[in-house]
Amino acid sequence: MKKALLLTLTALLILYACPCLGEEITLSFIGDCSLGETYQSRNSATSFTATLNQHGMDWPFSLVRDILDADDFTFANLEVALTARTRHVEKAHPLSGPPQNAQALLYSGVDAVNTVNNHCLDFYPEGYLDTLAALDGLAFPHFGTIRRKDLGDQGDQALLREVKGVTIGAVGFSYPMEYNVKLIGNSVRRLKEAGCDLVVVSLHWGLETHPVPEYWQYDFARELIDQGADVVWGHHPHVLQPIQVYNGGVILYSTGNFTFGSMSPTVDRDTGIFQLTYETAEGGPVLRQLRVIPCVTTGAGDYRPYALTAPEDRLRVFKKLISRKEKKGLQNLPASFLETGVVQIRDGQIVE
Repeated sequence: MKKALLLTLTALLILYACPCLGEEITLSFIGDCSLGETYQSRNSATSFTATLNQHGMDWPFSLVRDILDADDFTFANLEVALTARTRHVEKAHPLSGPPQNAQALLYSGVDAVNTVNNHCLDFYPEGYLDTLAALDGLAFPHFGTIRRKDLGDQGDQALLREVKGVTIGAVGFSYPMEYNVKLIGNSVRRLKEAGCDLVVVSLHWGLETHPVPEYWQYDFARELIDQGADVVWGHHPHVLQPIQVYNGGVILYSTGNFTFGSMSPTVDRDTGIFQLTYETAEGGPVLRQLRVIPCVTTGAGDYRPYALTAPEDRLRVFKKLISRKEKKGLQNLPASFLETGVVQIRDGQIVE
């Protein structure tokens, strides 16, 4: 009797620990989110912080939150120092916001943020630690790697989360160089060894305002997928760049700006919500669909992105996501994407 009961309990534990086969899980990715402003404009009446104070913490994501809430997990790049410090590095646009601005993430539909980028140290390591403290104070998940002795363990953090029985891992790096591919690949391998079914590599890379990746980024992304990454998710150029599929992995070279407290008039406001849907299978999650919800973001005094509905506006965004370059082994999005914003995937390849 006891043996039968033990076997039953063991079977139940296995049942609830494993994802149901054939179940779908959707991950969303959005671009740069700067919950603050340039240090020079911190006292402006139309700054990001002033707008939050006027409209409330739920304001920045209010027009897209229903979309982000409807998926299973959303990633965003947090590009700001959430700190009250005033001493900053000498640069044209140091970005900061008061630590309480982190509360906007609680009303966003975002589930985790990458914290490593070219603005995270604008207020020195102390400012970065303030950012992490603000997130930790809200128990808000984050990840990112900066290898500095003065940051200790805080400078090297990965994400592990279970969603519908699927274990998701994520690592983030800023300004990777070509020779860093092995180092980042080792981080991917460690996540796989820790039991991650899906691994996301967040890269703050590329040239600002350039509509296409640099030549070396193609090989870099391909190598990371060969080493086990499922998604290479890029940001930093502040504009959209093409999407490619490689061997069942997806490469989002640049996902643009999303809600950004220092939008320049010259920066393209087109953006999107990039969604990947996987189907659970015996060998692990299998990529089935890529979908882009085209959006546009707004500037001073508003800062809210919203989904585009007019066919001509949607087409404008979709065109930016199809590469004109053919690269070995990398699949470009098909022409049918221009009409639907959706691509079906089978056996790791785009089905046209």
